[in-house]
Amino acid sequence: MSHPTAYHQLGRFIVGFQHLENAVTKLLVLLDDTDSEAVLILVNELAYNQRLRTADVLFSRFVDLRKNTDPASKAAFHDLMVELGKLGQRRNELVHSRYNDWINIEGRLGLLRKNSRLSAKKGEREELEEELQPEAFDGDLQRLGLAATELERFRLQVIDWLYPDDGT
Repeated sequence: MSHPTAYHQLGRFIVGFQHLENAVTKLLVLLDDTDSEAVLILVNELAYNQRLRTADVLFSRFVDLRKNTDPASKAAFHDLMVELGKLGQRRNELVHSRYNDWINIEGRLGLLRKNSRLSAKKGEREELEEELQPEAFDGDLQRLGLAATELERFRLQVIDWLYPDDGT
């Protein structure tokens, strides 16, 4: 399978993540089921991980307060929030790195990602490197797509619970 450049794949992941982050915000508005602007004002001040924790708690509360819901869905939703958190960590790694063009031993152009972090325990700065050919993003993009699909499934489930079809 032919891949676009590593820069293109990096951009696909970042933009895809932004869509996923926006979907979490839309789900928070849906779960609140009141004044969407008030929710958006509050959510605007939350960091990504705080949004995930808030969504996790609101979803559980939503399920607990309604009789037409499935309590088992709380565990599956929590698992999704954990996965979204991991995707957020990966996004941060990618965004907060330095990149250089890199050619592997087969002569293929890719990216060399460098990121440093401080290790207080070791008392030193660690320099991390990752060699990225375009296909190196396939796993991240697949995880992102699966998470987006699962988040949409939950959004549709919440809509079904809010507006049940009584057969009328």
